[in-house]
Amino acid sequence: MANFLLPRGTSSFRRFTRESLAAIEKRMAEKQARGSTTLQESREGLPEEEAPRPQLDLQASKKLPDLYGNPPRELIGEPLEDLDPFYSTQKTFIVLNKGKTIFRFSATNALYVLSPFHPIRRAAVKILVHSLFNMLIMCTILTNCVFMAQHDPPPWTKYVEYTFTAIYTFESLVKILARGFCLHAFTFLRDPWNWLDFSVIIMAASVLGTLFFPMSIQATSAS
Repeated sequence: MANFLLPRGTSSFRRFTRESLAAIEKRMAEKQARGSTTLQESREGLPEEEAPRPQLDLQASKKLPDLYGNPPRELIGEPLEDLDPFYSTQKTFIVLNKGKTIFRFSATNALYVLSPFHPIRRAAVKILVHSLFNMLIMCTILTNCVFMAQHDPPPWTKYVEYTFTAIYTFESLVKILARGFCLHAFTFLRDPWNWLDFSVIIMAASVLGTLFFPMSIQATSAS
């Protein structure tokens, strides 16, 4: 408890490296070995240790507590070792943006091929956590709502809808490249908010397919 009350400071921020991932895997193996011992003790009637829980002030999407100080500028947008001890035996890493918002990611391979150290995934992570990216998406959503509220929109608005669909597709692509698709925690489809985005993109792609490839679709239906 005394260690918990001590100010953390900027020394808590460490880059997430291959050595960091290897250390997590080692702790996971040790935990699994202890788990078999705990199972044996429970069968013998010995008391079990209380399971750890995530710290509420270090949850994803929350602002980093002030006691940690300000992260160095060179670590903004970079993968860091998770600050929450709860995740010390899980393959995760965090990223902080300029507003010190916490983003938590799975340290497993995204789409089976993109490791946390892959240049494409690192670029996607940087884009995802940037405030301008979030501002672009919010402005797109608000503008889209305005166009949807029009009773009798002019014909040219369909091209605006294509633009909205392209932006939403780009957003989902960035999230999938940065987080992975669905197999592990903190991946794209593990966030319920992304279910709607994914559904909208699928429906929009279906509509666009009927507009641009009507002959092929009719031929397929006829056959």
